[in-house]
Amino acid sequence: MHKLPLILLTALSLSLFTATAENIVIKDPGYFTDPIRDSQPLFPDSLVFPYDAEEIHIPDVGNIGQLSGYVFPRLKKVTFGNIDYLPGGAFDRMPALEEVVFEGLIGHFDCSMASHCPRLKKITFRGPVGSTGGGGLIYNTPNIEKIIFESIVINADLPEVTEEYKCPAFKGYVFDGTVINPEPMQTHVPKATFEKIAGDERLRSDLEKLAQWQIEALTASGRSGRQWMRAMAYQDAKAIIPFLKNMDSPKLPALESAMEYAWNIGDDVKTKLDILKESPEYTVGNHPDISFSYADPADSLLTLSRVRFNLDSVAGNGTDIDRIKNVLYWVHDNIPHSGSNGLAPGARNLRNTYDSARHDSCGYNCRALAISLTEALLSLGIPSRYITCMSKDWKNDNDCHVISVAWSESLGKWIWVDPTFAAFVTDENGLLLHPGEVRYRLQHDMPLMLNEDANWNHRYTEEKEYYLDEYMAKNLYLMEANSFNQAEPEGKTDHPTGHAVTLVPSGFEYDNSRYTTSDDQWFWQPPVVP
Repeated sequence: MHKLPLILLTALSLSLFTATAENIVIKDPGYFTDPIRDSQPLFPDSLVFPYDAEEIHIPDVGNIGQLSGYVFPRLKKVTFGNIDYLPGGAFDRMPALEEVVFEGLIGHFDCSMASHCPRLKKITFRGPVGSTGGGGLIYNTPNIEKIIFESIVINADLPEVTEEYKCPAFKGYVFDGTVINPEPMQTHVPKATFEKIAGDERLRSDLEKLAQWQIEALTASGRSGRQWMRAMAYQDAKAIIPFLKNMDSPKLPALESAMEYAWNIGDDVKTKLDILKESPEYTVGNHPDISFSYADPADSLLTLSRVRFNLDSVAGNGTDIDRIKNVLYWVHDNIPHSGSNGLAPGARNLRNTYDSARHDSCGYNCRALAISLTEALLSLGIPSRYITCMSKDWKNDNDCHVISVAWSESLGKWIWVDPTFAAFVTDENGLLLHPGEVRYRLQHDMPLMLNEDANWNHRYTEEKEYYLDEYMAKNLYLMEANSFNQAEPEGKTDHPTGHAVTLVPSGFEYDNSRYTTSDDQWFWQPPVVP
């Protein structure tokens, strides 16, 4: 067998590599199955560029994936036409990239657009932008100096680029245009005025281009995999309606009609609070022939927990409200929350959950914490239930939330106690509320207050605007309780357990529990204790 000289092998290898690397074909990333707009195909038949291109132009596209997934060793500049959707991480670890220019309109782009691009100096948005994703736009791009917005951005989340973003050369955003709806607290982002847009022909023209994009996105025939884009278009449309009215824009009637169309075809464009507000009322008198019961505090399992954790001392000698709050804080402080870990292996009781959290140095989900808090309160003779709070779309949305309620003798009512966030809720006068009352107040735009020290694992403060207006507005459509409240109320145990009883709006079909009711007064009835 003859051996070829090394120089010949090298030449042969290079020729083969060149032959296979002459062109790079950009492929449809497959984020959507239906067009975002009927007038714009999701992806062109082909996007083919030379392997060694120093500059490429992406024509008008419905969506495009991460260019960082392709090897362009010499690529210095990328320009785009119009684009409906650009994902996060579009430019990552591209060694030669120096400049990105968006010549046309962008419907939406996600966060973390560029990262780990050592030569990147500038990103320019020459056309209008509908909305931006949260989080940082750039990260670890040490030579970037400017991000320029020459036109209108409607809904913008553009956090200030601080030291943690590792962009030491960055001199700041440049806004030659304006932003209609910047995120709260982003004072470095200029907020649009009627005068600013009305007095600038280019801004007026670009605003109408955005209005036309929203009209098409809201009325697109497809649904699969793109409902959230329709929702973004709807929120963008809401933001620009006042500006179009001020301009007396001919686009206004068509946009309002498109918004009405999108609203009426389903829940795609509605906020979680909108969906809750549209919930049918409850109906008194429609309830199953079953009762809620509560274990006697002398129950052996409850006694084990009360004695082991000295819960009488934890609760203290104050008012019943003080005692309930003290136990809430104790569970919150001693069992961390981790939604990814589920429930502790083994028995679903306070002792096992507490011990498992320490043994495995981990936390457990909201259900585990609520079951633990309910047991602790029951052991002290305070009637309690754990409540599984679910969304209208419960079949597809597995992100429910589980809290507890405790019976206050002094108030003569149930009160909301959430061990995941050490949270309780009051009205404007400081009166503690139960989930049914919170739900009603959310539906009717009545004041609600979250305790100031509500937090997640003592790492993040929980804010009312997210916790109630978004997260719990979603998860208060359906509420489910156990008919028998005790230690080890579910799972593998040696004693009889109760049944799930779900409170549903009148006429709503729910088939995932033993019993349903639309009688909220019955569901929140005072406890009958042994």
